[in-house]
Amino acid sequence: MPYKIVGITFIISSIFFNNNMQDWDYSIQKTEKETFKVETFSDGFDVPWGMAFLPDGNLLVSDRSGDLWKIKKNGSSKIQIGGTPKVRSKGQGGLLDVEVHPKFNENSLVYLSFSDFLIDQKNKTYTSIISGILKNNNLLKQKIIYKAPDSLYSTEEHHYGTRIIFDNYGYLFFAIGDRGNREKAQLLNYPNGKIHRLHDDGTIPHDNPFVNNEMALPSIWSFGHRNPQGLVIHPRTGEIWESEHGPMGGDELNIISSGNNYGWPVITYGKNYNGTIISHLTHNDGMKQPVLYWTPSIAVCGITFYEGKVFTEWKNNLFATSLKYERLHRLEILDGKVVEQEIIYDAGSRVRDVEIGPLGFIYVALEDPGRIVRFIPAD
Repeated sequence: MPYKIVGITFIISSIFFNNNMQDWDYSIQKTEKETFKVETFSDGFDVPWGMAFLPDGNLLVSDRSGDLWKIKKNGSSKIQIGGTPKVRSKGQGGLLDVEVHPKFNENSLVYLSFSDFLIDQKNKTYTSIISGILKNNNLLKQKIIYKAPDSLYSTEEHHYGTRIIFDNYGYLFFAIGDRGNREKAQLLNYPNGKIHRLHDDGTIPHDNPFVNNEMALPSIWSFGHRNPQGLVIHPRTGEIWESEHGPMGGDELNIISSGNNYGWPVITYGKNYNGTIISHLTHNDGMKQPVLYWTPSIAVCGITFYEGKVFTEWKNNLFATSLKYERLHRLEILDGKVVEQEIIYDAGSRVRDVEIGPLGFIYVALEDPGRIVRFIPAD
């Protein structure tokens, strides 16, 4: 892998450690190119899973337990949003990502992904997407954007995916993991292990890659994915970048294009958790290679590109979260390749998501305890 790992130096000021030595809030972090201060923005969450900023600067945060919160832009208070869908919060499931429609000022639409369940068999779940109008702190006029057939609902409690993004043309993309059925990631008649593309109302775009294939689901944009946990649009190229969990080793960073096969489980850089071989192949004809893979796995989750004006030395750099090693990585990218990787924040807590605020501050969702911290200039 043609990149280098750059270390991180911490300069601590006014820092308080809890009993587990996991609280790095109120610290000064000195990295290779920027120095910043970490402060708690909002707390009291179970597992903050997704974040999305509203046009007025307030922040929506989805909590895996099933709650959706609106945080005032100054972090002074949080308000629970009413009318959220019922979810099965068990295993890796619950209320997952939240995204705001690009024309929110016109339509007030918010989108949620979650582990839906069958009414008569609540232990059987699948990833669903809904939209709703956010008005007076309630989610009204909800509409199902995506729901799998009941026959696909499973008792598996992992690999739901999922992130939601809109591209620069207003198309809605979302990811669904393989749900523990790895072979289905290669089958075009199953939604498992796929990234899907829809119009904002849930209808199928006529130019989706498999729309004329009677043996394929017309919503599929790409396939051969294990458990996608991050989606973001590159600010300069408009490309879709994706992060996904590998098994034991082989977490991936990919550039997603129409109709491409990303190989899982035919090719992989990882192994089963018991050390046995999944596949002897890391390359195969017709299957895309990742831009970067992490071995050992970092359990990469949410990703975003920096587009703000505060940390100018990080312009267009990619931030990648790590659940396993509890860190935030900065990746410098040149011509579609990672040329440098630096750990810029050692959180001492699983790092679930990262977003850039309207003023250019960086917001990071941490799990233990559940809270959002914010990176601001140190001076």
